[in-house]
Amino acid sequence: MNRRLDDLLLQRGRLLERIAGQRDALRRDFAPLAAALGKIDVAVAGVRAGVNYLRRHALAASAVAGAFMLFKGKAALRWGARAFSLWKSWRVLQSTLLNLSGRSR
Repeated sequence: MNRRLDDLLLQRGRLLERIAGQRDALRRDFAPLAAALGKIDVAVAGVRAGVNYLRRHALAASAVAGAFMLFKGKAALRWGARAFSLWKSWRVLQSTLLNLSGRSR
């Protein structure tokens, strides 16, 4: 009985070693796939964040889309650059005023 139990325990140990080796092989083989899926996950998260931003700022997105439909080509880019410059100036002014008043964001 003890000999049979010893054989079974030895067989179990060998099987556990074989399983561990197979797990390591799978981990090595699927590492490139995991890296690619990680990049895809980051891209999907970025798209979702963009969609959520557009949903929160629907009026601004509609105004930009309307401006691009109204103006064509270089004129749209010129107006976009002006709008961005105006927005950036506003942010700097707002930050400066907050710092002067002693509050921080």
